[in-house]
Amino acid sequence: MIELYLSKVTDTSESEQAGNLYARVSYKQTLGIMDMARHMAEHNTAFSEGLITGILIDFVRCVREQVLNGNTVKIDNLAIFKATVEANGMETLYDAQTEKVAQASIGTLKSGDKTGPAVKTIKLLAQSTGEFTRDELKKDAKLGWTDKAKAEIAAAKGETAPASGSNGSQNGGSNGSSQNENENQNENQGGSSQSGSSGSQSGSQNSGSSDSSGKPTISGIANFQTSTTVTITGPEGATIRYTNDGSTPTATSGEIYSEPFTLNDSATIKAVAVVDGVASEVTTRVFTKSSGD
Repeated sequence: MIELYLSKVTDTSESEQAGNLYARVSYKQTLGIMDMARHMAEHNTAFSEGLITGILIDFVRCVREQVLNGNTVKIDNLAIFKATVEANGMETLYDAQTEKVAQASIGTLKSGDKTGPAVKTIKLLAQSTGEFTRDELKKDAKLGWTDKAKAEIAAAKGETAPASGSNGSQNGGSNGSSQNENENQNENQGGSSQSGSSGSQSGSQNSGSSDSSGKPTISGIANFQTSTTVTITGPEGATIRYTNDGSTPTATSGEIYSEPFTLNDSATIKAVAVVDGVASEVTTRVFTKSSGD
């Protein structure tokens, strides 16, 4: 069963959805290759967990190789994988004044540039196919509220919340997991390793935001001496938009987060998670560079 929690767009949001409640998926856990191999080995297969793990690792490498060669890879009844780009808006192919020409490369257009790198970033796109298309998923998906959401609905009706584990399914099934457990799992998965950054650093890396609220999590060393790497995570499938100048990002403004980035100076990072055109509440994290004295 897919369990849902409720996320409210802040009343002060600039979007038309301000004040509205939206259902979001409460993910139970993240399964890696070894987890999937163990699961597959338990399905009465003649192959061992170790053998399946090796096959899956090789399969992932091959998919990556084909995607980077400009091919699309279709995994029947799951998804079509392919590379896509976020392009820069160039005014011209060749600027005679600066002698700059359009380039098939990744980068950013500097202020005043009319042409240059054609691509801002490259990313993987997965398009559902077969039994995983929207129409097919609608037929098979079973939905239910988390315990927390059921308590919120009961409170809105002035009733007592149903006992944990009672039937909250929209299409059948029982709700057997706790929202608190999901929140703890999401917070544990939201952290990021700081390995690779230079300089002696101190301070807490974890942010105080909760993934279960639909807000993104900003990770990094808050008080650093040389530099720190900033990682932003959010709900599955969300587009993360952020700013580093203290301004507030929205569903349509701010940089689109694609990978961890390095801060060499103090900055205030603000981020929102955008799902179906609706921005979450803003997560703010202040990073301060100190002299180390």
